[in-house]
Amino acid sequence: MKRRLPRSRILGKVISYVILGALFLAVVYPLFWTVMSSVKDNWAIFKDPVGFPSSPIIRNYIDVWTAGNFSRYFLNSVTITGFSLIGILFLSTMAGYGFARYKFRGSDVLFNIFILSMVVVPSSIMIAQYQLISFIGLLNTFPGVILVYLSWTVFGIVMSRQAFSEIPQELVDAAHIDGCGELRIYFHIMLPLIRPTLATVGIFTFVWVWNDFIWPLILLQQPGQETVTLGLLTLRGQYLADWGILTAGLTIAFVPLLVIYFLFQRHFVQGLGMGAVKQ
Repeated sequence: MKRRLPRSRILGKVISYVILGALFLAVVYPLFWTVMSSVKDNWAIFKDPVGFPSSPIIRNYIDVWTAGNFSRYFLNSVTITGFSLIGILFLSTMAGYGFARYKFRGSDVLFNIFILSMVVVPSSIMIAQYQLISFIGLLNTFPGVILVYLSWTVFGIVMSRQAFSEIPQELVDAAHIDGCGELRIYFHIMLPLIRPTLATVGIFTFVWVWNDFIWPLILLQQPGQETVTLGLLTLRGQYLADWGILTAGLTIAFVPLLVIYFLFQRHFVQGLGMGAVKQ
């Protein structure tokens, strides 16, 4: 005979499910509305904002991709995000490996300084960063924006240091005995072992860089340099807005984020678990 659950536990489960359901709707409904609106015209959107389209149209996507110049904006975002992602992963894992495997005088102090920098408000150093980019002559260039993003390595350093610290030192010693150099150990042994952490840092970095609005707005002033986030501004006029085209642009903007997450979600969850464990 099955034992009945106490009323307090049943009530707790019901409350939990209600809260989770509300959170699910709060996250999913805006995406659902955006996708549904992207295949409607303005008249259909205002007539039935939340319903399914009676006759879906793909003209909005064609217009935003061609006439809206979104193909160029998308390529710009892919270029900037791709190089920034590679650079951040490389620099953060190299630094994390160094902090995990090499103990030198002041290493803990230096690492704590990196952690302390996470509490600095980004807007407080924005002017200094802009002046630096201007001084080295990288205004209105993709390398200038990428250089700013390469400073977003602290999260990756902390995560990779923890992941590398959990790898037994005996494995590194055995590799040294077999004649492996430090670079070979790093690239062929250590990095494959922290793939979940790489996926976690990579997903967060991709989302941050892809969605960033302020730095492309400040540093990229030439026509044709706009990223996807800046391109969305061009889809809305001063007095009128074609909501079908605008939501089509929004859909194009967030689809890569969903694709990246679903491709690496298994490693993402494992990476969060690895970073949460402290030896």
